[in-house]
Amino acid sequence: MSQKTTKAVARVIAIVLAVALVVSTFAYVFAEEAFGAETGNAQEYLQQEFETLQDLILFLKENYKDEIDYETLMDGAFTGVMEALEDPYSVYYVSTAESEAFLESVSGQFEGIGVSLISDEGRCKVVTPLSNTPAEEAGIRSGDVITHVNDQNVESSSVEQISTMLRGPVGSSVKVTVERNGAPLVFTITRAVISTPSVSYEMLEGHIGYIAISEFDEDCHTEFTEAKLRLIADGARSFIVDIRNNPGGYVSGAAEIANQLMPKGDIVHFEQQGAILDSYQSTGLGDLGIPVVLLVNEGSASASEILAGAWQDSGTAVLVGVATYGKGVAQQVMTLDNDSAIKLSVYYFLTPDKHVIDGVGITPDYVVENYSVAEAESLAALYSSFAPMSETTKPASGDTGLNVYGAQQRLDMLGYSVEVSGVMDAATVSAVRQFQTDSALYSYGVLDYTTQAALESAAALMAAGTYAGEDLQLQKAIELLSE
Repeated sequence: MSQKTTKAVARVIAIVLAVALVVSTFAYVFAEEAFGAETGNAQEYLQQEFETLQDLILFLKENYKDEIDYETLMDGAFTGVMEALEDPYSVYYVSTAESEAFLESVSGQFEGIGVSLISDEGRCKVVTPLSNTPAEEAGIRSGDVITHVNDQNVESSSVEQISTMLRGPVGSSVKVTVERNGAPLVFTITRAVISTPSVSYEMLEGHIGYIAISEFDEDCHTEFTEAKLRLIADGARSFIVDIRNNPGGYVSGAAEIANQLMPKGDIVHFEQQGAILDSYQSTGLGDLGIPVVLLVNEGSASASEILAGAWQDSGTAVLVGVATYGKGVAQQVMTLDNDSAIKLSVYYFLTPDKHVIDGVGITPDYVVENYSVAEAESLAALYSSFAPMSETTKPASGDTGLNVYGAQQRLDMLGYSVEVSGVMDAATVSAVRQFQTDSALYSYGVLDYTTQAALESAAALMAAGTYAGEDLQLQKAIELLSE
């Protein structure tokens, strides 16, 4: 390898380290021995391997059966380095669009469907649909595995590539196929600007202040402060803080919110290569000494688990719900010298009592499953067995066909009185007419395309648990605070 190439590689490495130090919110201390006697041997080894890699790329360019450019080969080399980490969260971004999409999703505003994704054993899994977004409204749910986007198989695509495909101009639609409990479900979702306040609040009976945090974006701590102070001014004597289906976000946002209610002490520890590098501490100035219940579920991930661990270990809050997702790893995005970027897992975070979160999650003090969670598997299995309403027909009284059969299945699940026969009999016409009335559609008993789409959406939502049961987790929280 030439001296020029060696210097270029060294400069890339230096830039990565420099950016890591700049973007970090923590004081990293590098031990001198880490750069001691082994440095010379390591540089000699790397130089030999870089020369071999260069020879290989030149050979492939000249001898591969198809034309291939150097940029593609180099992208493959960089991608391979990141994949060697075997870490689903560490990624080489080939295009700036991919890294910008990730940063936009964390910052709290982007154009898309509103879903948080993760790579799980090589498959793109939904951590959670964001609150009040097209994905949630369509019926996407935590645990769904995305298999196709606009009928294109994406099972070999990265999370970043799939995320980019799901984004697009406001008002455009995207067809998303997911696998749920082994069965495929298809959703057609209209993209929107995903920009919702991360904090909402209201006063419940019994002077209980309820605060929901949908994600930890750039200004979530400011929104939380406002909600807390307004509720206290209105007479709140206790708090329920809801981080269910919160996929995470900025570590600093979660830590700053944790600090607002907890006593003085550790909030979270950051571990790298087996050593704790730094910790966030609470000042104790926000400790109000009032009862707090924190609601969590399987969609509470990453920064949400920092908050949950901090408040549970410190005794700030009692946790109610089901075990959290178990993503105890934080990433940083760093720009390389070639204008590409990487997202790198730089540390694990541990609870104040140094409990591991990654791959484990946090078990609440009171494990309570909502009715909708308990029924989810049977509802999803029923929905997945339904016939598609794919015929280009608008069945009316006396007609038969697949659209009629599929509509009857959905009407039956939704509670309308029909016999699933494939025949548009009087009972089915009456049920369709009633469904149209309930859905604010023109009520005339014909299965037009608008009615079919509304039926599909309603059935998908029910299969996702949207309509099923009461919020037993919230009820338990209220019960604990009312004792």
